[in-house]
Amino acid sequence: MRSAFTVSALLLSTAFASASVAQDDAILKVTGHGAEGRPAYRGGGVVEFIDVSLDAQVVHFAPEKGAILPLEVDFNVIEPAPILLTSRMGTEHWQLYQFATESMSAMYTDQKVDLATAGKHTAQATRAWFGRNYGPAPEPGLVGIRGHRYLLIDRPDGTWLDVTDPPAFFARRDMLRKLTFTLADLTKYELAVSDIQSTWQPGGPLRVQVVVHDAQGRTLPVVGLPLVASAGNWQSKFGTEWTPLGEPTGWMRAALPDVVPELVTVSGDVTLQTPDGRQVTKVTADFSRGAGLVSPDRFKIAEQGYELPRDAGGTIRETRAIWVSPSDMETAESVARLVASCKKARLNVIIPDIFVRNAFYAKSDLIPISDRIAEGFDPLQDLIAKAHAAGIEVHPWFCVAYRDGRFRQWFAEKYGRNIDMIDAEGEIISLGADVHRPEYRRFIVDLMVGVARDYEVDGIHLDYIRTMGRCYCAECQKEYAERHAGELAKATDEQWIEWQREAIGEIVERTAAGVRKVRPKAMMSAAVFAGMPGGAAQGQDPADWADRGWIDLVLPMDYQMQTLQVRSNERQFLAAMSDDTKLATGLSLYMRSGGSALSRPAELVREQVELVRRMGIHGYCLFAFTHLSDEQLAILHEEVNTEEARPFFRE
Repeated sequence: MRSAFTVSALLLSTAFASASVAQDDAILKVTGHGAEGRPAYRGGGVVEFIDVSLDAQVVHFAPEKGAILPLEVDFNVIEPAPILLTSRMGTEHWQLYQFATESMSAMYTDQKVDLATAGKHTAQATRAWFGRNYGPAPEPGLVGIRGHRYLLIDRPDGTWLDVTDPPAFFARRDMLRKLTFTLADLTKYELAVSDIQSTWQPGGPLRVQVVVHDAQGRTLPVVGLPLVASAGNWQSKFGTEWTPLGEPTGWMRAALPDVVPELVTVSGDVTLQTPDGRQVTKVTADFSRGAGLVSPDRFKIAEQGYELPRDAGGTIRETRAIWVSPSDMETAESVARLVASCKKARLNVIIPDIFVRNAFYAKSDLIPISDRIAEGFDPLQDLIAKAHAAGIEVHPWFCVAYRDGRFRQWFAEKYGRNIDMIDAEGEIISLGADVHRPEYRRFIVDLMVGVARDYEVDGIHLDYIRTMGRCYCAECQKEYAERHAGELAKATDEQWIEWQREAIGEIVERTAAGVRKVRPKAMMSAAVFAGMPGGAAQGQDPADWADRGWIDLVLPMDYQMQTLQVRSNERQFLAAMSDDTKLATGLSLYMRSGGSALSRPAELVREQVELVRRMGIHGYCLFAFTHLSDEQLAILHEEVNTEEARPFFRE
């Protein structure tokens, strides 16, 4: 019998919106988020981004003042609006990657993308400064702009209205490579062509290093230069040498002619943005044949290889999972398509979301099934049957604390407990459930254990296993005072972390114990923030959960567009976890572009899976099936997963 507790399609997570592959990834229809409680901006404005360029290879940098940055953003206003898009504060910043330290910094700039007038325009920046809330400040050396976080929506008078998502344009690799430059103290400097390497064979490679000696005595590489090698009538242009992950090696590379000359001249201009303005300095050097002679092997860009582990029978051991939204398993036909696609991609674990916001997609005595499901159809049971027949495991996915107001009202009526979260200003937090309430912890644990008992699942997956913020409700304040002899409103960040971890840790521990009691071979997994400090603030402690044996598989949600950032994040987990075989990386199949989610380029998916393998991580999980494009499926089938594999966690 159906309950009055129903779900609307509009209440499903926006993360599962269909990919709009037809949208141009350079066009932004400005739509606000309603940041910090402000009204969501809906005042119009459509802009097409054309290019981002930097008129210098070396930029003056003073840590306490920032950098002199001649950055230009070319754009075309399609639909005017009285707003500016800026990158001047908060989460609205460029992402600046430092290649030496492999870290990402928040870079703020003063350009203004003015949407007041239709047509093509250029927004010019003159300086950059750096925050410390979203990464360390950069150091002198090679850096590169590698994307943009949110854009700030400003009024013409400079007061801000809201924030919006940037288009995926800002993640284009061909454009970003042009935005690689050197930070240096240019109050005094010298430039030089410092080194050469070549096989000195006909048609062979030739590369040089150009460096800047700055006022602090540092010698720093410079790339992206218009250098030319010449001898008589022969010329060859140099290009920046890149690693497979898009890192500059610090060398500029060209090719020798078929007849190797006795003397090669290397020359070109270096553009510097100094405290005294723009300077163009010519560098030149002559090299005799045989100078810097090296073998061809020296020109192989270092790339860590890997060999996937195999069992005694020769089958690859690698966890290949995919997250699946409720909309992809609402009918028997959609379940069949899902399983067929996963089989073609040679995936071996399906993680279907069966509890999101207020909607439940299985059968339980604790909560009714969503009314989006046809009478008599059990999507989880159907998926398990079809997936098992195809040799694929099923680990039901629970959004543990991701509850909306409709669910919270239903819970209060059915279980007699208000689980609203209250923020520091006394307002109800729209999405979340107060996990500090024992009644809710008992409910969610019993629900997950019940599914493990009633269905032949292979595992249980915890998502939104976090507090969803800080709750200041009267019950939380009272309980904190009783248990910790202090005021919650005056708690330090460290005390908040401890308080949040108590509630979240209890859910993880009790769920693991209950699931293993009813389904001993079931695996426990958890999706966690890719940035460990952010997760800790909401009660996550994945390394400890794994060490205690509560969690068998930790899945950082590493949905970065920049593969270098994925590497940096995953290294944190490898360092923190005592048993790194319990780590698998969550990778994205989609990319944000304005307010839409587009399927990522298939080549980027391949690149990031290859990175995970080179790092020695024994698996990955793709988010999400909704965004799996034909091109992505083809590359998984034909290049990435050319053989079947069984999950690494299965001995």
